[in-house]
Amino acid sequence: MTRPWHRRQEIPDSQVRDTADQFESARELLWAQPPESGLLYPLMNTATVAIELYLKCLSAEKVYADAGRAKATVSARPSISSHALGKLLDNIDNGLQQELDDTFRDQLSSFACLSFRDALSRCEGAFQESHYPFEPNCDILKCPLGLLMACSHFLQQFVAKLLTKENIQC
Repeated sequence: MTRPWHRRQEIPDSQVRDTADQFESARELLWAQPPESGLLYPLMNTATVAIELYLKCLSAEKVYADAGRAKATVSARPSISSHALGKLLDNIDNGLQQELDDTFRDQLSSFACLSFRDALSRCEGAFQESHYPFEPNCDILKCPLGLLMACSHFLQQFVAKLLTKENIQC
């Protein structure tokens, strides 16, 4: 008896990573614009989505589904459905979380006093603040822009190095 679907993990998940890379590329384009260009909210939103997707690619599962007549679909499913950066980090393997933290502290000396979890905590809410800036109690200033940009770029580099390690081991 064949199963109609099954799951398997591939860390980082290539489908989720590809989407994250696209948002990171868009973030880089927005970041290159002059400060008075009026693109602060899209910049923050794009960076936050890139961070979210990079975290999800570190815990997602591949889903193989039988589509009938010798066809199948392969998709990715994040292990949790959330925009909360801390919750997404919690869903990543503990060893990989430690590697993220160690690498973050080593590579981002300007933020060395922060753990990676603390950095994400300070960026928490940037999605809502940049997505709904017109709502009451919105305070875009509580999300440090430099740290948000650094976390997005850091995760892109970290995931890319994971792939390089994986290819060397094969």
